[in-house]
Amino acid sequence: MSTQTAEIAVKEPAQRTRSCATELVCHRCDIRYPLSHAVFACPDCGKGLDVVYDYELAARHFREVPADARPRNIWHFEELLPIVDASAQARVGRHSGYTPLIRAERLGAELGLSNLYLKDDSTSRPSLSYKDRVVSMSVARLLERGRGELGCVSTGNVGTAVASLAAKAGVDAYVFYPNRLENTKARACAALGAKVCQVEGNYDEVNKRCRELAEATGIDFANITLRPFYAEGAKTAAFEIVEQLDWRAPDHIVTAAAGGTLSSRLHKGLNELQLLGLAETEGVRIDIAQPSGCNPIASAILAEEAEIHPVKPETAAHSLAIGAPGDGYLVIDAVRKRGGTGGFASDPEIFAGIDLLAATEGLLTEPAGGTTVAVLEKLAASGQIAPDDTVVAIITGNGLKTLDEHPAKPWPEKIGCELDAMRAALQELQGVRSLMASAREQIHD
Repeated sequence: MSTQTAEIAVKEPAQRTRSCATELVCHRCDIRYPLSHAVFACPDCGKGLDVVYDYELAARHFREVPADARPRNIWHFEELLPIVDASAQARVGRHSGYTPLIRAERLGAELGLSNLYLKDDSTSRPSLSYKDRVVSMSVARLLERGRGELGCVSTGNVGTAVASLAAKAGVDAYVFYPNRLENTKARACAALGAKVCQVEGNYDEVNKRCRELAEATGIDFANITLRPFYAEGAKTAAFEIVEQLDWRAPDHIVTAAAGGTLSSRLHKGLNELQLLGLAETEGVRIDIAQPSGCNPIASAILAEEAEIHPVKPETAAHSLAIGAPGDGYLVIDAVRKRGGTGGFASDPEIFAGIDLLAATEGLLTEPAGGTTVAVLEKLAASGQIAPDDTVVAIITGNGLKTLDEHPAKPWPEKIGCELDAMRAALQELQGVRSLMASAREQIHD
């Protein structure tokens, strides 16, 4: 982190939000900084910074402003979010968050779970992934600082969220993808007006160079220099889940993990609901899912280790291909404190999870969501999730973005437009269903 970056402060806004954020603090060293300072990592230990709040003040605000007077978007819980400039908040995220919580009866029946719900962030606006939550915070922070350029390093969904939200806010966007990218997402970024660059190297290597680039040029990066603010957006998923369950917290939340932002901040958000007296959340277990080809967090959890051992990603789930997750140690701590666990799935199991979700609930997810479903199936089968537990699985992204990555499923093409030919084709298609069921059983044997 450069001295120049650390010294830049945010001007006092003309009109403030109800944010009760007070300062920034190092996760590990407890070194503190004013909220207005543009510092994003601890100069002593290099770990990330967290946002601190005045919870007594937040509790008063929540009592004073009823739920029906609050916007149904990520700013519904603005007291527990770090943006203090009302004009910046007004320009971003007005249609992000508040995604459906869907009762998944058919998928639940398939997995032996009677109280299964899906938090469907694949419908989030504007970019159809949970990343709209976190990137909204980064863009709002950028606007607070009076800046007009925003970069990001992305395995997929961060890029499309940055491109979408930056365009709406009138900000120039630059998206850096690693060598393994999902082409549809990169093309979407370019269509949205962002400048896209693919860099030779995996995510962890490109992330390191982007941090150096940010320090050398002064350009803010959504998930690097603005990361303390970016990460806070992930909490909104926890807030919404509990509220959508009529303030009764679930027994389990299951989600995919890449860099670890979502799963670690779910823990923080649940703790904050408890602190404000809004819900009893102590019993919620957080279970994380990763692909077998990139599972440093799940492996550490299962081995009962406190630190991450970086790995080289080898998986078709490109959005989860982060081998040295920056917030991995926070995820381990969160899962351990909440009595949860980790699991992983092979690429064939991941794509089978995509197909199972689609066939039972009519939702098309990307490989990250398929990973969640595949690991959820394993946890239910092993008894780590009880049949009558209330379970929320987070579907973090939309499968329409990753159809090119999905194994091909051929269909009859250009058959004759006549009854006999079409009847034969129908009989062929009717046989596909049983073949797919048999293939799925073989994968899990």
